[in-house]
Amino acid sequence: MKFNWGTGILIFLILFLLACAVFITFAMRQDVNLVHKDYYEKGVDYTDQMNVNARSLALTDSIQVLLKDDHLQVDFEKSIVSKLDSGRVLLYRPSSSKMDITFPMIFTENSLNINRSNLVSGRYIIKLSWYSAGLKYEIDKPVVIQ
Repeated sequence: MKFNWGTGILIFLILFLLACAVFITFAMRQDVNLVHKDYYEKGVDYTDQMNVNARSLALTDSIQVLLKDDHLQVDFEKSIVSKLDSGRVLLYRPSSSKMDITFPMIFTENSLNINRSNLVSGRYIIKLSWYSAGLKYEIDKPVVIQ
């Protein structure tokens, strides 16, 4: 068989299409983790979120996150706990949304205790959100579980 420029172009096109097919197969099998499942709806409500963040900024230093041996402790100032209507805690795992944990705020005195046996080692962001006098507050604190 004689190898000419037409054969070279055909071999190149076949290899190119094969490489494209391999890349598309690889890309389709990748897990895509967005920050939120309802990503676009959150973007529409961004002005409300900016107002919540501005309102919550003054309370950031009033909340402390402590890592104990068997639990994660979140301490609130007494004034926040006394005015709190309802709230929830989200332990957000940036690397995998499958490891996120959500539960309601249940206080022991002025602190929340989160059992560390449910948590995998790594970086989390504690998202504390609550309502007080009809206004929403939200604070994020980074935590590294070891």
